[in-house]
Amino acid sequence: MPPRARPRPEAAGITDQTRKDTRAEAAVHIEGLRWRPLTRRAPTIDGLDLVIPAGQRVLLAGASGSGKSTVLRALAGLLDPEDGEGTHLPAPPQRPGARGLLLQDPADALVAASIGRDAAFGPENAARPRPEIHERAARALAAARCDLNPTRAPLDSSGGQQQRIALAGALALDPELLLLDEPTSMLDTATAEEVRAAVLDAADGATLVVAEHRIGPWLPHVDRLVVLGPQARVLADGPPEELLTTQRDVLVDAGVLVEEEDAQARAPREAVGAPVAALEGVTVPARGLHTPQDLALHAGRLTVLSGPSGAGKTTLLRVLTGALSPATGAVTRPEPSRLALVPQDPEHSFVAATVRGEVLASPYAKDPALVEELLERAGLAALAGAHPHRLSGGEQRRLAIVAALAQRPALLVLDEPTVGLDARRRTEVLALLREARDRGCAVLAASHDPLLLEAADDLRRLTASPVGPEIPPERRLPADALNPLTLCLIGILAAAGSFAVQTWQGGLLALLPTLLLAPFAVRSLRGAALRMAPILLSAAGLAWTTALLGEAPSLSCESWLVGLKEAARITAFVAPGVLALGSVRPTPLGDALAQRLHLPARPVAAAVLALVRVGHLGRQWSTILETRVRRGLGTPRSPRLLAGATLALLVDTLRGAEQQALAMDARGFATAQQRTWAEPSPFGRADLVGLAIAVLMLVWPPVAEMLT
Repeated sequence: MPPRARPRPEAAGITDQTRKDTRAEAAVHIEGLRWRPLTRRAPTIDGLDLVIPAGQRVLLAGASGSGKSTVLRALAGLLDPEDGEGTHLPAPPQRPGARGLLLQDPADALVAASIGRDAAFGPENAARPRPEIHERAARALAAARCDLNPTRAPLDSSGGQQQRIALAGALALDPELLLLDEPTSMLDTATAEEVRAAVLDAADGATLVVAEHRIGPWLPHVDRLVVLGPQARVLADGPPEELLTTQRDVLVDAGVLVEEEDAQARAPREAVGAPVAALEGVTVPARGLHTPQDLALHAGRLTVLSGPSGAGKTTLLRVLTGALSPATGAVTRPEPSRLALVPQDPEHSFVAATVRGEVLASPYAKDPALVEELLERAGLAALAGAHPHRLSGGEQRRLAIVAALAQRPALLVLDEPTVGLDARRRTEVLALLREARDRGCAVLAASHDPLLLEAADDLRRLTASPVGPEIPPERRLPADALNPLTLCLIGILAAAGSFAVQTWQGGLLALLPTLLLAPFAVRSLRGAALRMAPILLSAAGLAWTTALLGEAPSLSCESWLVGLKEAARITAFVAPGVLALGSVRPTPLGDALAQRLHLPARPVAAAVLALVRVGHLGRQWSTILETRVRRGLGTPRSPRLLAGATLALLVDTLRGAEQQALAMDARGFATAQQRTWAEPSPFGRADLVGLAIAVLMLVWPPVAEMLT
C-alpha cells in the first residue's frame, strides 16, 4: 500500500520556521556513547558511534539483547543518569514532541484512561490549544489505522490494537525524529502493512529510526541498515541491498537472517494422532467472538491460530485453558496436570530463583534427566544458575517454554511465543515446539509470525467480527452531571458534619441523607457493596470493642448503644465521601484539580495515570494466578500460591511503573514547562444543587441531634 499524502504542516499548527528551528534536533550525532544500567555489571552500550543525517530512514537490527531498545532511548534523550552510568549521553530535546519514541511493549506505552485522551497526551504536554489537541489526536489515530471508539479504555483492547493506539500517541506531535521499537511485532501481515504505510507517511520529511527483528518488509522503504552486535557494537552499516549481498554471513551470524530450511523440513506432518482437546460451537460475545468457533487439537500436531488483531485469538486460548467461560458451546480439555500454558509475557510464570529451579518448580516436572536435556536443547545449560529475571527477553521466552515442556503435557498452549525475538531465536523456539510435537504433544500457538504460520501442521485463521465485543453501556448517573470537585466537597462537608453526632439516635438520623442520595451516585450495587464492605466491617468492629471495653458495663445494653453511636458516627464520617467519589473517573478528576484548583500539572497527570493503572491490576493478577495454577503450584485459594502471586504482581507493577514513566517522558512530559488539557472542567447549574447537598450534609447531623 503506497504511503498517503502527508497533511500540510500548517494544518497542525507547524510553520516553516518551526521546522527550520527543529531540523537540527532531527539529526543524530553520537560519539563514544557508553551506558551501564545500575542493575547490570556490563554496559548495555559500549562505545557507540552513530551519525544519522536529518531526514534519513534507518532500520536498526540485531539479536535479542543487543541493545536496540536502549539505543532508541538514548536517541530520544531519555537515559536518566540516576538509573545508570553513562558517557557522552545525548541531551534531552528542547521542546516536547521533538523526538517521538514508541516503546516495545504497547501496554507500557499507554498513558490515559481512554483512547482519545491517550492520543491527546503529547499535544497536552506541548501546551497546544484545545481545538488543535483534538485535531492532532484524531489525525494521529487515523494515521495509525486505529478505528476504535475514542472513549474506550485502551487496555481493554487486544495487543495489536494497543500497538496502533501507542503508535498514534507517538505520531500526535508530528516529531522531527521518530523512533519506533518494533511497531508491527504484534500485528498480522495485512494490518502491519497498513501501519507501516502510516509510519512512512507520518515520517515524510522527518528522521526515522525503526528497530525491528523482521526486517524484510522494511528493507524497500529505508535508506540504511545498521546491524548491532553485543553491547550495541556496530557490525554492519550501509545500504540494505549492499549489506544483503556483501555481508550476508555477518547478518546470519548476528541473528538478523536465518538460512533457508529445505523443503522437507518445512513440510507439515501428515499423521494425525488422538484427539486431545476441542472447542465446539464456542462463542464469547463479551470479547467479540460472536460466530461459533470449532477447533480440534490432536496429539503430535502443531496448530497455529492466526488472524487480525482483535479477532479473538487470546480469548480462544483462555477458553481452552479454562480461564474464561464461553457463552455457548462445549470445551474438551485434558486434566490440569496434562495442560501447560506459556503466557505472552514469560515473566508472569517465573517462580524460582534460578533457571534450573524454574524448570523443576512444577510438581509435574518429575524427570531431572529430561530437564537437563531440555536446558541443553534450548541453549540455557550455561545459565542454569542464573536468576530468570536477569535473562534477556529471548532467553526468558525459551525458559518459559522449557519449563512447560518439562511437565510432559498432553497439550501445550502458547500466546505469541516469538514476539520480540530475532530470527535465530525464533528459529530456536520453533525447534522446541517441533520437538514437543514430535514427542506426541498437541501444540497450539496464537501467532502472527510467518515463520510459525509456514511451519504449522494445521493453520486456523480467525476473522475479525464486524460487531466487535459486547461492551454494555455505562449507566448514566445524576452525579455524572457534577464537577468532581463538587462531589469531593460533598464528602468533605459530610465528614465535618459527622462530628456533631452525640447519640445513637442522632447517628442513625445523620445517615438518612446518605441512604436517600446513594442511588444517585451508585453505578452498580456490587461496586457499592465492595466499597462499603470495609467501612461496615470497621464500624461493626468498633461497635464490638466499645461494647466490650467501654466505660459502661461490658456487653450491657448501655454499652451496645454507645457502640452503636460510634459505629454510626464513623459510617457517617466515611460513607458519603466513598459513595460520592465512587462515581468519579480519574481523568475528569485530574482535569478539575489542574484547571479549577490550579494544582501543578505534572503531579496531577502522573496521579491520574497511577489511578488508571490501579483499575487494571485485576487483569495482571488473573494472568499471574492462572499461570501458577496451570503449573500445579497450588489452587487459587492456596496461601502459598497467593503469597507468591502477590509478590509477582508487586514486581510486575514496579517494573511497569518505570516503563510508563518512560512512555510519558517520551511524549514530552519530562520537558513540559506548562500544560493544557484536552477537555474542560466546567461548573454548571447541577453544581449549585450539589453545593446545596454539601451544605445539607454539613448541617443535618446537628439538626438530627436536636430532633432526638
